[in-house]
Amino acid sequence: MKFSELKNKLTKKIKKSTLFQDKFGFENGIDITDDKQVIYRKNVVIKNIVFISNIMYTIIFMLATILENTSSNWLLTILLFPITFIINKMLSRLINRGSDDTLSQTMAMYVASFYMFLSAVLVYLKLKVQFDYNNSSGDSTKLFLSECGYILIYYSLLICAFYQDKKMLKNIFVWVILLVFILSFVVTYPIVQKTNKDASVLVTLKDLFNSSQIVDISIRILLIALYMLALYIYVSMTNYMQEERKLEQAKRRKVQEDYTKSITKVFDITIPKYEFSPEEIHENEILCKMVSKLSSLLSLKVDEINNMVEFTKLIIDNNLENENNNKLSEDEMFNLVRSKTDKGLLLIERKELRHKGEEILRYVLDGASEDKFIKEMRDEIKDTKSQIILICEIYISMRSIRTYKKAYNHKITMGYMEKSFKVYFDSLVYDRFYRFDTDFEEIFDEKNEEL
Repeated sequence: MKFSELKNKLTKKIKKSTLFQDKFGFENGIDITDDKQVIYRKNVVIKNIVFISNIMYTIIFMLATILENTSSNWLLTILLFPITFIINKMLSRLINRGSDDTLSQTMAMYVASFYMFLSAVLVYLKLKVQFDYNNSSGDSTKLFLSECGYILIYYSLLICAFYQDKKMLKNIFVWVILLVFILSFVVTYPIVQKTNKDASVLVTLKDLFNSSQIVDISIRILLIALYMLALYIYVSMTNYMQEERKLEQAKRRKVQEDYTKSITKVFDITIPKYEFSPEEIHENEILCKMVSKLSSLLSLKVDEINNMVEFTKLIIDNNLENENNNKLSEDEMFNLVRSKTDKGLLLIERKELRHKGEEILRYVLDGASEDKFIKEMRDEIKDTKSQIILICEIYISMRSIRTYKKAYNHKITMGYMEKSFKVYFDSLVYDRFYRFDTDFEEIFDEKNEEL
């Protein structure tokens, strides 16, 4: 297999895969207007993110331990596993209580958020202690690695923002500022440990604010504060958009519900259920075969012919009753009614076409066909589909018994077609029908023999 073929195959497989949507799609399979379902789904997705993050943290700890191969580092790495296991187990239990348990889902949200932040701080502490405090040689690579964990604090705050809960973010932000402030003076720059213990408080504070590290600490706190502000603005904006979406969804459902009820009533009144006789069904079968034949003679495409046959059948296959299935969701019920509405509109069009055929037939047989009437009919049946069905339908009506007429043979029928019905159709449609009239005679006679 060539590399390009393998690449295309893998690309198609990835595009068709629903794994990412199933595991990390925040709106996958939920009703966004239901707050309980929304927070439940967010907990499920963020638990998956926490799991991936735990794997990432474990890899970081193992790599750091390998670089500084000491027994204390290995011991700390191993001790993290039970903590991670307990947190994941707690999250699973809270989330698995279901979307109806709002308290459990709220607790899961806070546990996941605090855990993400505290685990990021823990990684930072390990890297800082291992690569900074123990870096007696002043290796610049180790100094760089010691600060890498600080980035994870920003990462954890981003994960917390995924919940889009302003109240929770405010609570988290207070703790973040407090802990970052403490970390800055105790871990990042342990200035307090380096101050003179015998000095007064004022002297200690003066030395503290005169130190070069205070600028870096101030910038760190300012940046994380700005980052949290940006996250809060983002969450406020998305909350507003979410609320607007919920309102729009509620309005749409109300419209759908009203639409479903109205259309159902309209169908019950305008298109009552009607039982067709065997003769009517048989005539429609003849009509479908003639329509297919004439359409092929006019070189229409296969899809067009099939659509025309289905449209012709519609007058018999006209079941538009709406099933009262309580298992269907509102959207599914709406889609069902909408599909029946489309079918209903086609059925109305089909019935109007049949009515035009009967009207033309009566006018011709009564000798009342005038130029004005002919022009009106031609304007109303300009499209090829209507003309094909109508000419075949008139032929069948002429050959069959009606309450207002007797059945005519093929020769008399074609005489009427040439003398009186020809003017209602385009020359191409009529020419194809007239030239192959024996084919239509055979279709009619064969079908009647079957009956």
